[in-house]
Amino acid sequence: MKVIMTPNPNSPYNLRKISPAYGGQEFVGWTEDEVLQRALARRLASGSIPPGDDGYHIVEEEDLPTDYYFFDAWEWSGSAVSVSMEKARAVHLTHIRRVRDEELAKEDVTFMRAVEAGDTDAQATIKTKKQTLRDLPATFDITTGVDTPEKLKAKWPTELPARE
Repeated sequence: MKVIMTPNPNSPYNLRKISPAYGGQEFVGWTEDEVLQRALARRLASGSIPPGDDGYHIVEEEDLPTDYYFFDAWEWSGSAVSVSMEKARAVHLTHIRRVRDEELAKEDVTFMRAVEAGDTDAQATIKTKKQTLRDLPATFDITTGVDTPEKLKAKWPTELPARE
């Protein structure tokens, strides 16, 4: 199936993917090209797609990256959609920070229990662990040996829980 890819003026996404069967409508008796042209004409008329050759691209859906983990890093490159590694690194760090923040919140509870119990050894251990978590985005290397989106996604800090 063909889809329409267009630049997205709204951050954080670089591209928008528009499926031509707008609203799940069935176009009985229409060819795929007729459905695409109708969807394109409606989007151009509404102004949601900028006019001109750079305003949109029609691509086969199977030619798009299969992993949407880095969707925010998709870019139009020549005649295809590719993943910007610079932007993918930022996306990956955002995921790392989200999980890190969850782990910090869990440690807050553990720390308060140690304070209530007067356990200074546990407090010191938790304090060290929390500092390691805070430093993680600055200390975790996501550049060395990472030249594809797959390698980047596979690189995950051991200080955080394994991803499912």
